Amino acid sequence: MKLVVEIDNQGGRTCRTYKSKNHLRKFLQRESCSNSYYSDEDYYKHNGHISLEEYLEIFQCSFIELTDRQVADALQDYIEKHNLEDNFGETWGERE
Repeated sequence: MKLVVEIDNQGGRTCRTYKSKNHLRKFLQRESCSNSYYSDEDYYKHNGHISLEEYLEIFQCSFIELTDRQVADALQDYIEKHNLEDNFGETWGERE
């Protein structure tokens, strides 16, 4: 399993996460449909062929695909940097 992170290149560099590139494409497709004047049925009938790359261009965003290992490493770094506690109250951050 991989994690896909969408990056908004327009304003603020906000991020959303998806299970796959296909999930990202479907989300952007729904957004495009809701922003259109077409009914849902007509939109998908006329625009069902649009690729992920085309939607990324339309919405001016990009994505990064991360492996399980990359996600685990990033989370471990975050936990240590922010000195987070586990459910038993033990701290897993950097020791002083």
